[in-house]
Amino acid sequence: MTGLIAPALPLVLQRRVKAGKEDPARLQERAGYASRPRPKGPLIWMHGASVGESQVLLLLHDALRKERPDLSTLITTQTLTSAELIARKPIEGLIHQMAPLDTPFASSRFLKHWRPDLAVFAEGDIWPNLIADLDKARIPRMLVNARMTQKSFEGWMRAPNLAKKLFTGFEPILAANLKTSDVLKQITRKRIKMTGNIKFAAPPLPADDAELAHLKTIIADRPVLAAISTHPGEEALMARVMSRASEKLEQKPLMIIAPRHPERGPSIRSELSNTDTYLRSEGGMPTPDQSVWICDTLGELGLWIRLANLVYLGGGVPGTGIFGHNPIEPLKLERYVISQPDVSNFKQEFADMCKANAAELVETEDALLGAALPWLEDRQHYQPDLGKLQSYLAGDAPLIAARDAVLRVMSKKAPTEKASP
Repeated sequence: MTGLIAPALPLVLQRRVKAGKEDPARLQERAGYASRPRPKGPLIWMHGASVGESQVLLLLHDALRKERPDLSTLITTQTLTSAELIARKPIEGLIHQMAPLDTPFASSRFLKHWRPDLAVFAEGDIWPNLIADLDKARIPRMLVNARMTQKSFEGWMRAPNLAKKLFTGFEPILAANLKTSDVLKQITRKRIKMTGNIKFAAPPLPADDAELAHLKTIIADRPVLAAISTHPGEEALMARVMSRASEKLEQKPLMIIAPRHPERGPSIRSELSNTDTYLRSEGGMPTPDQSVWICDTLGELGLWIRLANLVYLGGGVPGTGIFGHNPIEPLKLERYVISQPDVSNFKQEFADMCKANAAELVETEDALLGAALPWLEDRQHYQPDLGKLQSYLAGDAPLIAARDAVLRVMSKKAPTEKASP
C-alpha cells in the first residue's frame, strides 16, 4: 500500500515546503538519499520524531561517546525544529539526516547506504517499512524511553497483529513510565523494563549569562510570565489573562512567548497586533515598555524561564490532541508551572508536581488569572516540597540504563569498517 502511494509523496512534500514544514534543500533525504557519507567503524542509528525525542537521543549519544569514543551516531528526525536544534553546534561523532519516508524504496535506499550496526528508536515513532527492512537485514533494534498514551494504545489495538510483530522485535524495550510498561506488556506478552524517563537526566537548560544580565536590566522590577511551548490559540488566551492581571498589579507585567514552533512568531505578532510586541527573530533589543516579547528562536528557552516569575506551559488545552509538554525543565530552574488539564503525556509528572506545590492545572481564563496572580505579585512565593521531586531533579538512572543496554548490544557486534562512498 505504501509503495502504491509513493508516487504522490513528492506533491505532499512540496505542499509541506510551502507550509514551512520541510526544508526544500533536504527533500532528497526524505526520499532516502543520504547527503553525507557513512563513517568508518561502528554506527548506531537513532530515530525520534521531534524536539523531545532529539533531546533524549543527544543525551544518549553523549553518554555513549564517553564510554566508547569509537562509536558514531546517525540521528534522524521528522521536523524542521528538531533539525535546527541538532544543527545549532557541531557534535563530534554525530550525523543528522531528515528521516526517510516510510515507503519500501526510501527505507531500503536509506539502510543500504548507512548499514547501521544497531537501530535505536525513541519514545514511539514507529514505522513498519523501516522496521521490516531492519529485520530483513538482521540489524538489531531497541526502543528507549518508550512512551504510549491510552489513545496511542487504542490505535495500535485496531491492528493487534501488526502491533505485536513490530513491538515484539525490539530488544530490549525500556519504558519511560509504568503506564507504557503495562500497555507494551499487553501488546508483546513479554517482559518490559520500566527504567524511567531519560529526559530527567538532562541538566538545567543553559542561558548566556551576559544576555541574561542585560535583559534583567531592561525588565527591572516588572513581573514576568513566560508562556512556553505554546500552540495556536494559547497566545491570545494568555494575552487576555495578562491584560486583566495588569489591572490588579502595581507594575505593568511582561509576557514572554516562546512558541513550540518558532516559525509561528510573525503570525503570533499579527494576532496580537493591538499589543506592543518585540519579535526576537528580527534581532535588536526589546524596550522596557513593551507588553509582549515573542521569542521565536531556538536554544534560548533557559533564558526565558530564568527571567520569569512563573511559567505557563502550553499543550494542555483539551480537545487539541497534544496532551501536554515536559514540566521538568522549568522545575529544574525552580519556576512554578501552570498548564491546562489535558496533560496525559506527562500525567504522573504533573500529579507529583501539583502535590509538591510546584505546579497547577487549570482550564478557564478566570482560573488561569487566579493561578498566575499570586506569583506575579510575589517573586519569592515559590516554596515547593522538593523532597517529593528528587526522582526528577537527580534522575540519571534511565540514561545509564539505556547507555548500558546499547553497549551490551554493540559489544556483540563486529564493527563495520568500510565507509560508504
